[in-house]
Amino acid sequence: MKEPTSKWIIRYKMEIRVIKQEEDIKTYYQLLHKAITEEAQFFRVSPTDIVGETFPTEDTFDSFTLGAFDENDDLLGTVGFKRESILKLRHKGLIFRMYVAPEAKGLGLGRKLLQAAVERAKQGEGLKQIVLTLIADNHRAKNLYLSEGFEVFSFEKNAIRMSEELFVDENAMVKYL
Repeated sequence: MKEPTSKWIIRYKMEIRVIKQEEDIKTYYQLLHKAITEEAQFFRVSPTDIVGETFPTEDTFDSFTLGAFDENDDLLGTVGFKRESILKLRHKGLIFRMYVAPEAKGLGLGRKLLQAAVERAKQGEGLKQIVLTLIADNHRAKNLYLSEGFEVFSFEKNAIRMSEELFVDENAMVKYL
């Protein structure tokens, strides 16, 4: 009996790697701009917020951005991680700017990126918890995080101002290591 081939393997041969090269950083910002423009309802940043921004992470266990690249070296997803720098908060880190391009949604790429980020972050000594925030009605993302061991610990009504008249709620989630 022939084993079934997954949609993932058929469609994409992926490499998840740290974004640190200048060309990858440029590609990252192109994808991020597309994400916060076309899917603004899921982000707390706007295109003007990232103009002239210094790349937010380094290449350490305490600060990194991962990218999922296909066989053509196209960036299809990202996730960032930063550990707290204050001594009394160093046991915590933050997952941020997680995004999967529309053409790669539903293939498990978000899960693979999240798992890779958590595994890399755990290599830093003394990390005890990872937090993240998300738009409260982003059920697809929330379900992914819940299935990976995160739990909701906060709800903030009208946390993000999307436009003059529109505010959205935000959840904070945590995963204890």
